[in-house]
Amino acid sequence: MNIENLEAFVFVVHLGSFNKAAEALFLSQPSVTARIRSLENEMNVKLFHRNGRYIQLTEGGKKLIPYAEKILQSYREATYKMNQHIALPEEVRIGCSISISNYLLPGLLNNFRTRFPDTRVKILSYPSEQIMTRILEEEVDFGLVRTTTHPRMISKTMLSTSIGLYAAPDHPLALRKETIKTSELLDHEIIFYDHLSEEWLLLVKMFESMQMRPNIIFEVDNMETAKRLVEIGRGVCFLPEYSARSEILKNTLARIPVESEVDVHAKVSLMYLKEKDETAVLEFFSNKELYRDNMTLK
Repeated sequence: MNIENLEAFVFVVHLGSFNKAAEALFLSQPSVTARIRSLENEMNVKLFHRNGRYIQLTEGGKKLIPYAEKILQSYREATYKMNQHIALPEEVRIGCSISISNYLLPGLLNNFRTRFPDTRVKILSYPSEQIMTRILEEEVDFGLVRTTTHPRMISKTMLSTSIGLYAAPDHPLALRKETIKTSELLDHEIIFYDHLSEEWLLLVKMFESMQMRPNIIFEVDNMETAKRLVEIGRGVCFLPEYSARSEILKNTLARIPVESEVDVHAKVSLMYLKEKDETAVLEFFSNKELYRDNMTLK
């Protein structure tokens, strides 16, 4: 069914005249008449009674008009949504935690620049809790944070990466090149990163289950500091896998396999307000494959 024919029909009905419909549609009167005739042929029904300059809907026309209006409205809504989806902002504001900004975002932004070369990106790095506030206050368009929920937001888990134990390559545990028992960690100095996170609590429970206190010598809230301490041999540290890729490649860190009943993962979520439209930018950052690709060691 030709949408232009339906549009001409609706305009003629609402304006009560072929001439007025033609003016509103920026068409000639014969063009509007041709569209109505085409619709009548398509529907195999006469739509108007014509008496000179006066027109009146036939029974067939009366039946068609509510459907024609709904179809036209749906078409306009679809066109608006599609145009809105295609239209790109001049600037995108992304809120993210510092660790995500350091280790995941560069690869994502490299792909983003290829896809959207004319869109500027502004990165605002804060703790996850502060990112939530900035999303609510619309200071950022969306956030990439540790997985959490909020009644006003959509939360999509984009990446779940294991948290492993890392040490310097010449550390005694690394030299063994075998899976160690959790209890063996009690004999080694431990560096703990991000003690306010949910992952920290799970790791604490792991030690509590052994009813022994781990030998924690440093508690740090900066992942780079934690990694540098590990690299110089000051202890072992639990870190998200995505944060140690570069050091593993350079052989400045080694992952120590640990036999544990606690399976700890760091999750990254895309969060934005529910009233936000699903734009092309949000669709891009909702692609889980991009995050997995950035987890591949290169």
